Amino acid sequence: MRFSDYFKIKRTQEDDWFDPILSVDTPLFMDPFLVYRQEEGLFQGSHKDTISFFNEQFKLIAQAKGDQNSILYKKAVLSLIFPEVSELCLGYTSLGTKGAGSSKAIANVVAGAIWEAIRAGITEVSHFEEIALLREGFGADRISDMTAGILRTRLAQYTASICSRHHIPIQKCRYHRDIYDFDRQSWALIEVNLPFNKWNERPILLVPQKYLRELPTINADDFWDYCFSNENDLLRTEYSDDVTKNVDKLTIIDFARRHSEIRAEYLNYVEDESIAPYDMNSDNKGYVRWYDASANYCRAYPLFFAIKNQEAFLHSVEQMVEAYCHFIEENQGHKLLWNDNGKSKSEKAAQLLFLGTIKQYCQANDIDISPEANIGRGPVDFKLSKGFTCRALLEVKLARNTRFWNGLTRQLPTYINAEGIQHGYFIVIAYTDEDLKRISDIQTVADQVSAKLGYSITVVVVDAMPNKPSASRL
Repeated sequence: MRFSDYFKIKRTQEDDWFDPILSVDTPLFMDPFLVYRQEEGLFQGSHKDTISFFNEQFKLIAQAKGDQNSILYKKAVLSLIFPEVSELCLGYTSLGTKGAGSSKAIANVVAGAIWEAIRAGITEVSHFEEIALLREGFGADRISDMTAGILRTRLAQYTASICSRHHIPIQKCRYHRDIYDFDRQSWALIEVNLPFNKWNERPILLVPQKYLRELPTINADDFWDYCFSNENDLLRTEYSDDVTKNVDKLTIIDFARRHSEIRAEYLNYVEDESIAPYDMNSDNKGYVRWYDASANYCRAYPLFFAIKNQEAFLHSVEQMVEAYCHFIEENQGHKLLWNDNGKSKSEKAAQLLFLGTIKQYCQANDIDISPEANIGRGPVDFKLSKGFTCRALLEVKLARNTRFWNGLTRQLPTYINAEGIQHGYFIVIAYTDEDLKRISDIQTVADQVSAKLGYSITVVVVDAMPNKPSASRL
């Protein structure tokens, strides 16, 4: 449920905040560069707060000369521990709002990145995201958590002002790491009043939409694109003539460490660019609009099941999957998987739309849905269960996915075996005629895998092409 729905808010032009889904993280992130570019109201001075904090850690690590056993280095590591700010309901967790966060291990990665920055000639930063160019394990989620962690007091004040305007109930909560005390070089406790999220049993923090992006403005891929466009001769000299835009992050880090002048030029370039937040209206990645559309569909086409055994449970799963197919093929749901420019959206968009549809039905029928559970050797998209005996695994893949067949012949059977589950559903989204041709013998392959391993794998093909007849088979 969205924040506005839960608290029965009628938004006005004054409401510039992102309306989060309280039970599911939206894969967007708080971008410190956008905060820097648009400091207004309660967020005036945010960039100074952020940079002052990181420059303080630079000083400690520089004084320690990178010695991890030094008291100064350890003090910096403790300051760099940023628990995940689950109150924002943002990030990579696809069902709930509890991600991995930034533990002490991550703090050590960040401290190591700062030491690499110092070794690369950086004594202080103007944008702390620059140090993410110098070390692995420092991605969008970490940058977002750090930004929100440092600015938590401002976010709390912003949220409280919204609650006051809309008469939303709030309650007192305490944060032990909220305001950084520069004299003591440590975090201090603070009490704030915030609304409560019953789904994750945490307070809620709202953030202006204008501060959200799919990735931070300053990131390794964007840096490499800049280098590819502006330093192509140097790249070819160092990495051979066949260098491409698509390289691993270690290559990017290696290049960034050795070329401080290019990093500086890149930051100047970004400073001069017009940077926009994520467009919630066009939603080109399919991260936002899926929830309302799927919720409306499920309200219009409710499903209720009497589940007494495994057979009835599997029948309910099939009906829920069929509802997803019907939504895509017969009720304009495919439009949520295509952009206005005629370009189809990613696999993530199709999975989120599936989640929005099936989760509504699961909640109505007391069925547990757990996505991306760590099963066996890796993640599976969704696990449905009612008790211990009634269970099924589901994979949602695009037919164009280069690892498509691996998902059917290896991944899903591996997860089924690891979980001791006998039934799996392989849901394939086809965007083009070529996709349909590519998977023409998919049911035969699934039958062979099922016969060989003794499992039951049901294939569902969903035709997401505009103005096409139904092509789902269950």
